[in-house]
Amino acid sequence: MIRISKIKYLIAGLFLSLPLFASDGFESEVAQSREVSRTYMLEGLVEAELQTTISSQTSGIIREIRFDVDDFVFKDEVVVVIDSKQQMSSLKQAQALENEARARLQEAQSEFTRVEEVYQKQVVSKSDYDKAKAALSAAKARLESARAATAKSKEQLDYSVVRAPFSGILTNRLVESGETVNVGSQLVTGVSLEKLRVVTHVPQTIYKAVRDHKYAIVVSNDSEIVSRDMTFFPFADPRSHSFEMRIKLPQTNNDLRPGMFVKVAMEVSREQKTVVPFNSVAFRGEVTGVYVIEQGKLHFRHVRLGRRLAENEVVVVAGVNVGDAIVTDPVAAAIAIKTQAME
Repeated sequence: MIRISKIKYLIAGLFLSLPLFASDGFESEVAQSREVSRTYMLEGLVEAELQTTISSQTSGIIREIRFDVDDFVFKDEVVVVIDSKQQMSSLKQAQALENEARARLQEAQSEFTRVEEVYQKQVVSKSDYDKAKAALSAAKARLESARAATAKSKEQLDYSVVRAPFSGILTNRLVESGETVNVGSQLVTGVSLEKLRVVTHVPQTIYKAVRDHKYAIVVSNDSEIVSRDMTFFPFADPRSHSFEMRIKLPQTNNDLRPGMFVKVAMEVSREQKTVVPFNSVAFRGEVTGVYVIEQGKLHFRHVRLGRRLAENEVVVVAGVNVGDAIVTDPVAAAIAIKTQAME
């Protein structure tokens, strides 16, 4: 009994031994030589460039949390509201002290003007003039101090309303409504989906080549993202002897999210390879080949393929030479050969 694997090889031999047929009416493309990058596959992890933990910059009781975990938050939207009674009271007190300091300054200014006029007439002594001048300087300083206190109080009041520093996803809530927080207490964490990067580790054997070429292809869910923007750490991990590298991804619409696992193809060299259109390749079980036009005739030729390229091209490792005319419709070519073989 003939095994199935032997039958497949017999079929392959049949294709390779088919007679030549006329190639009229078949479109073809010439096999070309292209500079193709040789890559090294690595594993990478997607992470957000912008990821932060928002902490409280004032003290008080949490009055409201407007978003939950996994909610999308736009930049400057209010995330947490802290009770601001204490901050409002401090602001009113600071404003009152500022008004008092302003009135004291006006009084000191009037007194100095009066003393200066009589001093010019030598009616008062130099010491009285100096006292009035010092009092004016002190009043100005007290007003500046009061203004600073008012600004600080306003700032503390603004801190009671916590806003998102960037647009992104809320990843964790660290407080609940009713809790008392102090300066530095962590409130929520979040990440931005606008700027992503892939973190991977490059073996020392290819570190120089990868750094020199700076060309990476991030592969995930049958999609490819090309990037040349990458950062190399200048020191290796003493345990793995590899270098950490961060690949910045372009801001395009893709399905990548922080925490996802991806494959990264790093370019290490460029070589001249023979390429043909991918849609010209015929797959017959374990037999792979293309239909070549030779001297006006069709011929099925077995090939060994390499890496598939963009723009509907694939590398041919063996079976095709540069300049060969490849039929772009292998189905039509196969039908023509079968039809003529039955005649």
